[in-house]
Amino acid sequence: EFQHMLGHHPYTNVLDGAEEIMKEKGVDSLIEEKDQESDPDVFSSFPLMRLHPFHTPSWYHRYQHIYAPFLFALMTLAKVFQQDYEVAVSKRLYHIDAKVRYGSMWNVTRFWGMKFITTIYMMGLPIYFHGVVNGIALFVIGHLACGELLATMFIVNHVIEGVSYAKKDLKGTAVDDDDAKKSNQEKVVGKPVTMLGDTPMDQTRAQAVENSTKDADQKPIPLIPFNDWAAVQCQTSVNWAPGSWFWNHFSGGLSHQIEHHLFPSLCHTNYAYIQDVVENTCAEYGVPYQSEPSLVVAYGKMINHLKYLGRAKSE
Repeated sequence: EFQHMLGHHPYTNVLDGAEEIMKEKGVDSLIEEKDQESDPDVFSSFPLMRLHPFHTPSWYHRYQHIYAPFLFALMTLAKVFQQDYEVAVSKRLYHIDAKVRYGSMWNVTRFWGMKFITTIYMMGLPIYFHGVVNGIALFVIGHLACGELLATMFIVNHVIEGVSYAKKDLKGTAVDDDDAKKSNQEKVVGKPVTMLGDTPMDQTRAQAVENSTKDADQKPIPLIPFNDWAAVQCQTSVNWAPGSWFWNHFSGGLSHQIEHHLFPSLCHTNYAYIQDVVENTCAEYGVPYQSEPSLVVAYGKMINHLKYLGRAKSE
């Protein structure tokens, strides 16, 4: 919840360049000094996986498109047995201050109580009725299946061919060793770019301006800033099987990722009905709207993208 709602949703595919430089030097800033406007979904897997072009690739990243699907299956197991406890004890999740919840003794007590109860009914009861080996096997297999499915439907929405990435740098400067120490300078989200270094919104915005000038009675459209929050959500998110009621229901709205990010408080059952409105509005104002015809196509493009991300920057 912390990672998804306080990190990933507001700052999708955005990385704090200055903070990443400090981490590469082995410096972990105090939570009070961290800029929380950074997406943990693209930096928390590093260095195991390279999901953002800013990160320096290692030799083993060449094979991440091969081992990634196996890591996906471990997602919920890692959360249940590692992340939950780390957040409750340290009262932080990566760069996010979790004291808003775990600063309360009542919430801490409730956490440990619910952990005990869920362990009993999810692991204790299967072991009691089916034996130790079968009970643990059922628990692990269930988590592996859940982790694989969830991770797959998450990653194809943001780490895929054509998607853009953004980096938050110190305003008016390039992020280098000296800049990283200037915590009093304002940081801003730069122009989102793809892995290839281009910005699809350059083309879509130019096309929208051209279309608006064809009608003499139509007022010129306003130019949407590249780092406008809503525009960044569209540039960094991808839909699959758009308009499909079945896949929208099956994925809990994840198949309409752009609508999910633009209207996070809207019930996902409505996404399929507003999808065409959002797509037409994006076209009107020159904002990219990328969608893939199916989960299979999106998955293939995600694997290819992981392969490309695993290469050295000079390749």
